[in-house]
Amino acid sequence: MAEASLSPVERDALAAELALGLLDGEERAAALRSLMASPDFTPDMIDAWHKRLAPFYENYVPVPPPAALWAGIEARIPAPVAASDQLAQRLHLWRGGAIAASAIAAALALVLLSRPAPTPIGAPPAAQVAVAQMASVPDGPTILARFDPTTNQLVLRPSGVKVGALAPELWIIPADGKPRSLGLIPAETDSQIPVDPANRTFMVEGATLAVTMEPAGGAPHEAPSSAPIAAGKISLI
Repeated sequence: MAEASLSPVERDALAAELALGLLDGEERAAALRSLMASPDFTPDMIDAWHKRLAPFYENYVPVPPPAALWAGIEARIPAPVAASDQLAQRLHLWRGGAIAASAIAAALALVLLSRPAPTPIGAPPAAQVAVAQMASVPDGPTILARFDPTTNQLVLRPSGVKVGALAPELWIIPADGKPRSLGLIPAETDSQIPVDPANRTFMVEGATLAVTMEPAGGAPHEAPSSAPIAAGKISLI
């Protein structure tokens, strides 16, 4: 069944509810479906609500948690694994940053990168599309990614990436924690890049996409030389 079209007021209200994190479960899924069907919707509408609501957070008075709470949390955290080198330490930070990506960030990737067409009755199921939103801090760089296994093309949409002497390089980090370079990417324009066959098998649920700033010469590089400016987990839709 086709989604009913939204009025501008309804569309704005849904964007505000997503920004506030008021929707979950089926309500959130229904809101996303409705927004996807709205031709005038863009993720900037949700970002605008984040910026409008930000001043209200300044009025909050922080309340420190009880000391016993921290002790309980520490007791549940596994002992840290010693890193063998600086790269291993950076990868540990990457994983933490990717896990910290919010549900709204994942929702934005799904909204912007368009859902797949319905599968006709009797037809074989369509291959799942991999999507990810790479981000770091509020108002920082954002790169949306969509990988279609039927074309083996990775579509990228960057925002806020600053370039200088270094260029953005894209990495795929599967479960083994080792980053593989997917090559340099444009910083200011949408792009479409082919994914090498050796790296296609890593485009799975839960793998991490990350972008670092690297020297343009010698790319693709064997390993990153800096911490990522943006990272995010892959979801299959």
